[in-house]
Amino acid sequence: MKQFNSQHKLFFGVIFITLLFAGFISAGWFFVRKQIVQRPEYRLSADRIQITAPPRWVHRNFVSEILQSSGLDTNATLFDTSLPQKLSQAFSASPWVEEVRLVQTRYPSGAEVQLVYRVPMALVEMPSQGLYPVDRNGILLPTDYFISVAPEEKENYPRITGIRSTPLGVAGTLWGDPLVHAAAQLAGLLEDVSQKLGLVKIIPAHEATPTGHRIICRLQTNSETEIIWGRFEPNDPKNIGKKKRLLEIAELYHSLDNVPAQFQPIDLSKD
Repeated sequence: MKQFNSQHKLFFGVIFITLLFAGFISAGWFFVRKQIVQRPEYRLSADRIQITAPPRWVHRNFVSEILQSSGLDTNATLFDTSLPQKLSQAFSASPWVEEVRLVQTRYPSGAEVQLVYRVPMALVEMPSQGLYPVDRNGILLPTDYFISVAPEEKENYPRITGIRSTPLGVAGTLWGDPLVHAAAQLAGLLEDVSQKLGLVKIIPAHEATPTGHRIICRLQTNSETEIIWGRFEPNDPKNIGKKKRLLEIAELYHSLDNVPAQFQPIDLSKD
């Protein structure tokens, strides 16, 4: 019996010492880890984040501003297991980012973020208010690039005219007007041929129908040759045929601006 009690006490003594030792190790690691994560090589900074090469309209301080606006410039550490999610949310909040495809963190090397950027497709012309860039989905984009960085590039994009609405939200959100959305999608469809065809304006409008209304679009060239596109729906298979027809006419007359007056406006609404 005494031998049993001795073994019993020895057993619990070993457990106690083991737990005490583990506690010391845990406390020691907590202290050491706290010191480690404060070291510069384990802190997140803009120069340690590798992103998909940004297009020219995304400014140089893009990553720094993302970190600053999200608060990650002061409290982010590569030991944080939730850092990839935080980075994804931070970059997703930028109006220039359409999609965050991948976030990987590696310490002490930093982080890699794969992005899909929004692309300006057209400029919405607002009388007395200026020009507002939108992407192919009608999402409002920041104006700083076209105002202060490269104002000359405004001439490289078609203008959406005849719009009376104002954006419902800030940059990075939908304009909120079906006319703007349709015109932006048409600009996206014609992106690769707009300059070749000399297209400078997209004019969307509502047209009454027996059951309600539909959106129709007109186009205009540098020399004011008018093209009646007719009804526009993004997924209409006729869109490709109309685009091809415009290219054929431009080739026939060497430019849409050379189309004889008797054949104007160019009516694609029946194509």
